[in-house]
Amino acid sequence: MAEKLLIRALKGGKNTRIVTLNGKKITKMPSSLERLPGLRTLDLQNNLISKVCPEINTLTQFQVLKLRELYCEENPLFLKQPVTAIKQEDVWSLQEITSRFIMNQLAANNPFLMQAITWHPQVRDIISQGRKCAICGNFFLAIWLECVEFVPPSKKWKISRNLHLVPLRILICSYKCFNQRGPNLFGIAQV
Repeated sequence: MAEKLLIRALKGGKNTRIVTLNGKKITKMPSSLERLPGLRTLDLQNNLISKVCPEINTLTQFQVLKLRELYCEENPLFLKQPVTAIKQEDVWSLQEITSRFIMNQLAANNPFLMQAITWHPQVRDIISQGRKCAICGNFFLAIWLECVEFVPPSKKWKISRNLHLVPLRILICSYKCFNQRGPNLFGIAQV
């Protein structure tokens, strides 16, 4: 049944605007979708798709497809399965320690460092790559933990009624902050 719907969509070519393969028990995302440049809505809800096909994955910005709506809820694309993490001692390089100090002092408007940073463009380039910890709010440069937090979607989004939470990428500066996280924040790990 899913094959017939997909063949019909492919026959429409660039005129095909909507492809609905909802609940068809398909196990992989059809790679032939890249041949539908006019596609605007793709509904793959309630299937058994475990990963995004390489052809679609290369279009993560949807530059070619120009999708306006993508529905992929109730697929095992992302599983919320907590695993325990081995607590590691944070050992930072001298550059990391110095960068953290400078970035946090600049955030506090330290006048001496604000003046000094104008004389050292190399330092300015390095610390411009800094990020802010989602837990403690301090800045860090290179050592961090990647996490995901599940939050309700914005009311401005056009989404399926079934979607209650969306994953957001969160960066944390240390295991100390990771241990202070909220109940909806999970570390990302290779399993």
